[in-house]
Amino acid sequence: MKFLATDWRKRALDVLLFLLTIGSVVGSFWEGIPDWMQMTALIIFVLLFAIRWRIDDNRRRYIRENWFDLVLVVLLASPVLRLFTALRFVKLMPALKFGAILSRNRKRILKLVLLSRDSFPIAMALIFGMVFVFGASTYLLEHNTNPAFGDIHDGLWWAFVTLTTVGYGDIVPQTGAGRIVAVMLMLFGIAVYSLMIANLTHYLETIDRDHNQTVDPAILEAPIPVSDVDPSPTERND
Repeated sequence: MKFLATDWRKRALDVLLFLLTIGSVVGSFWEGIPDWMQMTALIIFVLLFAIRWRIDDNRRRYIRENWFDLVLVVLLASPVLRLFTALRFVKLMPALKFGAILSRNRKRILKLVLLSRDSFPIAMALIFGMVFVFGASTYLLEHNTNPAFGDIHDGLWWAFVTLTTVGYGDIVPQTGAGRIVAVMLMLFGIAVYSLMIANLTHYLETIDRDHNQTVDPAILEAPIPVSDVDPSPTERND
């Protein structure tokens, strides 16, 4: 699966397949998910794969680059699936699929890391700086009246949870000033994540554009047939 497909339909299906894979990986570690939900997710995965293969311009290349998806489809369509289900192998398939995606795109991932090596430390410094400033400020405003903010560590924990939009709710500001600081932290967090996503999108577009512009060296070295050469004006007159 490429980071960015040239066709919006392919791009949408690639994103759906990737999100379904991530969800399946997370769900494989949660014993509370019913078997029918896991099977439904796998069936949806098969349908998305079939549609993605159907609209691809080069179907043979798509199969070659996504061979693990094809293996998964074959297993789902065969009676052997019962054996794999009994061995709980089906739960391992999403994780293996995720590993195959990472392996197939390892060059792009490495290039993404190299492109973002300058901005990543700045983003991390900004995030941890906001956690410290807002966490310490909220602790100073809340610790006298709010027992949840027992020490500075509680303030830092609350700031980190709030900034990452997890929001456990175990620690909540109760004073007016503390809630104002919380709103400011949420707004700053949205702004920072928006900038990070914009930069990430730019990097991915750069990687995909460079990939699409790469010319096969064999094409450059191939001789040009004489019949394909456009004759000069003098030769035309003759």
